[in-house]
Amino acid sequence: MPGYSPAQVANSVLNGNAVAIYLGDQVIMFAQTVGHQLPMGAEQLYGIGTSKPQEIQQLRMSPQFSLDNFAFTQAGLKLLANGTTLSYILAGNQFTMKVIDNQNFLRFVYVGAKCQNFSESIPANAPIRDTYTFLAMDVLNPQGQSIMDTGENAIEALVAGALTAASAVGNNLGLPPQA
Repeated sequence: MPGYSPAQVANSVLNGNAVAIYLGDQVIMFAQTVGHQLPMGAEQLYGIGTSKPQEIQQLRMSPQFSLDNFAFTQAGLKLLANGTTLSYILAGNQFTMKVIDNQNFLRFVYVGAKCQNFSESIPANAPIRDTYTFLAMDVLNPQGQSIMDTGENAIEALVAGALTAASAVGNNLGLPPQA
């Protein structure tokens, strides 16, 4: 057949059809939307005498993500979820959430995630949707490093300073260390 020459398409843009979402060690089936974000808590600090900010500091980070999926009927729960509702599993438990693309490339890992909120939308003439929002303790990049570490942790600085001072003193009596 002349003119027929199939070509492999290598898309350059990642889409939702090529992403897997893991909650713990389970792939979340039938997820419709997953949104993840890392609010940085930046705040402008002002001084007396000017309306311009004097400094902008990141005061708190709050990693979070949401999972939106179709609600199952009782038959769907029995067939696809071993008869267990996801909200019952999430109550009081902590999970690691991973976003993995179709090349098996780990995009983000949310560590120590707990469900903050469960909501359900019951529209007319559309499937019922359940939405779960999570707060996490940390977010790791593909290399396993925290993307939240800034190197400005006061507690770590105090501990390091105390250790340096203790080694300089020698002991708690202030006597030089014995050789």
